[in-house]
Amino acid sequence: MTTETLTSHAAPETAPRAVRDTAGRRALTRGVKAADLLVRALAVLFLGVPILCVVVLSFSNAEVLQFPPEEWGLRQYRSFLGSDTWVDAMVLSFKLATVSAAISLLIGVPAVFALHRSRLPLKGLLQAVGLSPLVIPGVAYAVALYTLFVQFRLTSNMVALVLTYAVHGLPFVLLILGSAMARLPAETELVAMTLGASRPRAMVGITLRQLLPAIGASYIFAFITSFDEAVLINFLGGPGTVTLPKAIFDNVKTGLDPNITAIATLLMAGTGVVGSLAFLLRRKV
Repeated sequence: MTTETLTSHAAPETAPRAVRDTAGRRALTRGVKAADLLVRALAVLFLGVPILCVVVLSFSNAEVLQFPPEEWGLRQYRSFLGSDTWVDAMVLSFKLATVSAAISLLIGVPAVFALHRSRLPLKGLLQAVGLSPLVIPGVAYAVALYTLFVQFRLTSNMVALVLTYAVHGLPFVLLILGSAMARLPAETELVAMTLGASRPRAMVGITLRQLLPAIGASYIFAFITSFDEAVLINFLGGPGTVTLPKAIFDNVKTGLDPNITAIATLLMAGTGVVGSLAFLLRRKV
């Protein structure tokens, strides 16, 4: 039997097999895509339905939580804004978050320059220490700080609380600014120095200026972290220091005020807007 004859007999068997393999791969790909789409849809549904329920309940005029609302209105928002307890707690949270986020930047910006633009020894260890608040469990961290605060009588001390919040927001500054710094070539500073600029002027005029969007994003994330913090304040705040998260936590323990739905909706909307702004600033680096 000649080679041509063998080829003619093998070809009809090989071609259908290749077609079947291709069809099988396509079917498998479609199945994987369908499963991925189903998982995504279930995740969105699982996360979105509770949020939607809270938003809907915030527009109820009832004095108790009732879903679906029988009467629609802005009672929960008016009651929240007219309550001195809730407004004072929100103002205190805003003050703490504003100052502590600024302190996080004052500590974090020089630290990022030292970690990425110097020959500082043990840089890896120092960075790990700076990121440790993200790794240590929040309750364990709060208990350790509570022991320290009680020993030095710092409970309800606003300065100590602000510094604690600043340390809590510092990892976000180190992460965001550090990743932005890693993408900026150090050679630009060296070129400026060869042209007569001093090292501080090169760092401020070139690197720091390019890092301004990342600095803004870092501040926003540190602010959100401090504003939404609910564990440390319950251990360290004392009875006279009530932030908005602590007020919500205390209210849930004793009852369920319908005003919480309005507060949650405003917090979600504010966090979404501020987070989107931070994302846009982050993309400019």
